[in-house]
Amino acid sequence: MNTPFQFKTSFKLDKAHFAQCFDDSVPERSAVQKYRNAAILAVVGVLLLLVVGTNQYAAFFVVVLAAVEALSVYYKRTWWLWRQMLSKAYNHKIDLIVDDDGITTQSFHVNSQLNFVNVTEIKQSETGMMLTHNVGVSYISKHCLSEEAISFITDKVAS
Repeated sequence: MNTPFQFKTSFKLDKAHFAQCFDDSVPERSAVQKYRNAAILAVVGVLLLLVVGTNQYAAFFVVVLAAVEALSVYYKRTWWLWRQMLSKAYNHKIDLIVDDDGITTQSFHVNSQLNFVNVTEIKQSETGMMLTHNVGVSYISKHCLSEEAISFITDKVAS
């Protein structure tokens, strides 16, 4: 009979953890793809301003909207990190438990359980794992896991 697997650890939800989570979770795209919407809005705004002869306030609004879109792309990571750092979980200790049933996270504010039967896909990077499940996607940093726990999670999801 197999002995049940259990791995326990704790970590702090700090800025470095959130930055790692963002960097691993957001797919890398080229600059053209990132700024496409801003460029389209800018072209439409300039065309409205120069060619069509519509209300200039509407045309300037579209041009300013293009600038805001470009800024939102440029500061996407910073904005996301800032929002996470405003959360009540920021800078608090998280207890992570990996066992035969799934992955449990416990803190003062949130307790959650992710069962392995609900996980449909796992994507690994050098620094973390993204587990796709029926509710969404969860990120687990490898810096707090042992090699044994990483291979256990990978084996449980694969089976």
